[in-house]
Amino acid sequence: MKQLGRDLGRVVALWVALAASQMIFGAILFLGAPAFADSGPMGAGEALLVVSLVDAVILTLLAQRMRLRGRMLGLVLGGVLFGVQTGQALIEAVIFNNDLHMATATLIKTGIAALLRDAVGALLIARMWPGSSEPGWHVRGLAWKTPVTAFFYVFCYFAAGSLIAWQSPAVRAFYAHVGEINVGGLVLLQVVRGVIWCGLAWLLVRDLAAPAWKAGLLVGLAFAGFMIPELLLPNPIMPWPVRSVHMVEVGVSNFLFGAITALLLQLGARTAELAPKR
Repeated sequence: MKQLGRDLGRVVALWVALAASQMIFGAILFLGAPAFADSGPMGAGEALLVVSLVDAVILTLLAQRMRLRGRMLGLVLGGVLFGVQTGQALIEAVIFNNDLHMATATLIKTGIAALLRDAVGALLIARMWPGSSEPGWHVRGLAWKTPVTAFFYVFCYFAAGSLIAWQSPAVRAFYAHVGEINVGGLVLLQVVRGVIWCGLAWLLVRDLAAPAWKAGLLVGLAFAGFMIPELLLPNPIMPWPVRSVHMVEVGVSNFLFGAITALLLQLGARTAELAPKR
């Protein structure tokens, strides 16, 4: 019971810190920006609380099972949170901005606000899980696992888009205004993002002190859970009927991709130096 209470306290502390820092940094960076209406199920404030709570729960689950402690734990988890939730999304936003028509300043401010917020979360994680880090797994075979993972991401991306997102009339109507897509360029972009996804999975897998199947579930949860709630936030570009479909698409594809990638990376990764000490 004491451990459960401590974990709940950590979740609440992270929840408050993430929500408060996002509100503060967002208000500073977007001072004077007009508010906009949205047809989603909740307002900006409610959505922000949901996003921050989900982030806090996942970060706590990961931190409890990582071999890292202190500053290294905060740096890794804060980096993974930013990479999954903001970095990967900004890459696509920049590439497709000819169709999205977002101001460059908006993209930059969005990235800065998220980076500052995640830095606050990283500092708090380092304080709440102090101590010395233990050696992690040595992930072998990255020379072949990385390209395999990258192309597997391309498969998940297009399969989920075709079988889930593109089945929705709302999604098809929304993307009808988008100019002709260079399929080769899109595939290349997703290969690059797949390599980045592989790096993010590696950051978690090498230091998760958990059985292979549980590590897979945690990585899948992080990849899906850090992205899905973001689509609840009011969005001036993408209406709610489209975002709701993307929540299912991203949730399914990212979870399966993350879980299977984690299992792949763990093949041959358990070294003698990490065997339990007698």
